Amino acid sequence: MFMFAASVPVVISFNTFVAELAWINGASMYPFLNSEKDRTTRRDVVLNFKYNAQYALQRGMIVTFWNPLRPESMTVKRIVGLPGDVIQAHSPYPVRTVTIPPGHIWVEGDGGVRDSMDSNYYGPIATGLIIGKVTHLLWPLHRAGRVRWWEHTDKIRNQA
Repeated sequence: MFMFAASVPVVISFNTFVAELAWINGASMYPFLNSEKDRTTRRDVVLNFKYNAQYALQRGMIVTFWNPLRPESMTVKRIVGLPGDVIQAHSPYPVRTVTIPPGHIWVEGDGGVRDSMDSNYYGPIATGLIIGKVTHLLWPLHRAGRVRWWEHTDKIRNQA
């Protein structure tokens, strides 16, 4: 019993500061995540690496963050723009061309504007909202492995 009680703080600290499992809901990252959304109700499970997640961000990375419109909700999207980048925004964003301010990033879903509530709705997000970087796909097992985000830079549309 003592071993169990002693391990609880370690597990909680690991989940809070290092990494945790995240279940991916919705089609906004389709087809990269939840690629079997039309064949099953099961969701993809990923490893969300939290340690220093706000640092060394790169275009193409998939990140989790607190949703600016629903702060209690975690969202997953791909980084499209970094500080200083000029982005061509889509409707409903009120401005056509956006320069990403310091300390912010522009995120979008892979599923297109129709399936994704992303920076085109709420604008650039502060890097302080970032929870973690998606590093591994754990479920379904036949697709399990490291998330090789750098091989999917074609998901990043042209900047302005």
